[in-house]
Amino acid sequence: MTNDKDEQRGGAWAEARRHIRRYSKGVLRIGDRAVPTRFVIDGRDGSVVYPCGEDEAENAVLSVPDDGFDEMGLLLESSLFAVRFDEVKDRHQAYHGDAGSVDWFKARVESVKWKGEVFSGDELLGANPLRADEPALVRTLNADRDRLREVTRLLTGVKPEEGVCVGVDPIGMDVRTRVGVIRVEWPREIESLEQAHKVVGALLADGLGEGEDEVG
Repeated sequence: MTNDKDEQRGGAWAEARRHIRRYSKGVLRIGDRAVPTRFVIDGRDGSVVYPCGEDEAENAVLSVPDDGFDEMGLLLESSLFAVRFDEVKDRHQAYHGDAGSVDWFKARVESVKWKGEVFSGDELLGANPLRADEPALVRTLNADRDRLREVTRLLTGVKPEEGVCVGVDPIGMDVRTRVGVIRVEWPREIESLEQAHKVVGALLADGLGEGEDEVG
């Protein structure tokens, strides 16, 4: 039997899971320095991967999306990611472009603090269950860029001038535009690979209404 506190925490947990995936940029707090960063979530294990040219970057705390008292704070257990070629580095480039010549770090999220609640990293982040079919889903969404823009408008209210899907997970997809990455959440969380293909197919096939705000 659940009580009100359990239900409140369940609601906070669900919102925190969505919030952490709404952003791919944040601020690293390294000692007394605040360092803007762009990161991606590794679909293999839910770790956070980020490039950084700062010393002691492995001791960082990540605030999402900005640095402030009310922002979501991720306590990271980071280590230097010395692998020269890796799919998550390609993913980072797809999201953010070339990071240049910097060190790379891979971090397990130990804990997350947000809105007075503390969650373990494992509660909010894990392997992407759609990862096996993510490339196929991305190709399907990108096959008709005009329709992708319409789907983005349908689900966010904002229609990008240009857009390309760069990632898919059960909660939503990430669309890279001229002004950055837009998070597009599905109407409901996807529970299986089969459902993912059905949802994507239905969204691409639907006729959409008039009226949207265009962004770059």
